[in-house]
Amino acid sequence: MIQTGAYTTLSGAQAVKCRGTSQGTDSNLIWMPPSYKAFGAGPVASETLRFPGVNVGSWALHNRSGSPGVHAIGVRIPKRLWKAGQWVEATTTFTDDTTDAQDSDTNDFALETTTNDDGHVILCRHPFNFVTYNVSTASVDATDPARAVTYSNGSGSWASALSNLFIHDGRAGEMATGENIIAFAEPLDWGKTTGAEGTNIPIGWYAIKVASTTAPDTTAALAKAIEIGRMYYQQENVTDNSTLLDEYSGRDLIMAIDPVTGEVYGDALLALFETANSQNRYTIQARMA
Repeated sequence: MIQTGAYTTLSGAQAVKCRGTSQGTDSNLIWMPPSYKAFGAGPVASETLRFPGVNVGSWALHNRSGSPGVHAIGVRIPKRLWKAGQWVEATTTFTDDTTDAQDSDTNDFALETTTNDDGHVILCRHPFNFVTYNVSTASVDATDPARAVTYSNGSGSWASALSNLFIHDGRAGEMATGENIIAFAEPLDWGKTTGAEGTNIPIGWYAIKVASTTAPDTTAALAKAIEIGRMYYQQENVTDNSTLLDEYSGRDLIMAIDPVTGEVYGDALLALFETANSQNRYTIQARMA
């Protein structure tokens, strides 16, 4: 693939972990590829679309939060490529609720119930390794709930729970209001769904299931919106006042590209700082794919 066009140099402060409470919108993104107007016949005469793909040259993330944490650079995956819905363990049933996951209405996407092992499923046409939630109702429990992330193994079942995630907010405690994040390394045996994983699970998607193995006993968490992404260079323990970076060496980091079809599919540039602080800074050279 040949990249054309000049870089846009982006430099600024990021006060939130990644998206704050802007999930489901195009607000507060670092950068998006240029848009264009598509014209056609039918009930919709024209539509504003964006060129797919985000390429990055040199970049640097400066941790000034006062704490060590996980940092990464990546892209948001567009809504047309993923879906989400609720999971009921007793009946192994998936209920598609993609509209509520992707819009910005308060309290309309249930992340769990007060029953053990219920939760939600996220499915994408391409592998992903990052989920950001805008939680609008926190979970409430007399002690602490516990949550686990499993994934489709390509054989019609759910694999063992992922361990050693980069970030799993709420893994062993309450899901607080505001931004909650799950960031993980893609499992080597991640396979596309066959439909045998549960009732209504669609075929041919990469899927994760986030379940409350010990459910909250009083109030289950609700989300306003969800976004998913593909993160690169996820680095643990980036110490305070140090910088995670990759200096330009004559090639672009193409974010993200399907290794089989060659499709580029990121629609916005993201940066991850595990500890939110208005002093955290990014400097990134970006251009369209």
